[in-house]
Amino acid sequence: MKYPLDSYPYPQDPGSQSLTSAIADGAYAFVQDVNGVIMVVADGSHVHPKILGGARPAMYAGDLTIVSGKVVDVTNLSGTFQFDDEDGLRAVASAMRNLGLTVEIGAVRFFPPDGSRPVILE
Repeated sequence: MKYPLDSYPYPQDPGSQSLTSAIADGAYAFVQDVNGVIMVVADGSHVHPKILGGARPAMYAGDLTIVSGKVVDVTNLSGTFQFDDEDGLRAVASAMRNLGLTVEIGAVRFFPPDGSRPVILE
């Protein structure tokens, strides 16, 4: 669990929603809350702290892309939370599958904190 680096208590983005298998295609930022619920909002500039709002902590955060109803990219990229553990990203991908989403082979990409090339985890 991590608190956002930007501790301002932003209100929750009105577009924030729970991830479901019925989500529309698009690019999203996500935050997994402390209860394991993955919340998403359309990707944009500095949206991660507004997905949950209130400077609440997260289990994990990053971005994802849905194409034709399938997760084609999911990463740990979040300047607000900066999660740096591969197992956490694998757990997010597993949670997405448990929601009924297909996570494509090669979609789970971990960006190391040292800035080196991303690693495909799954």
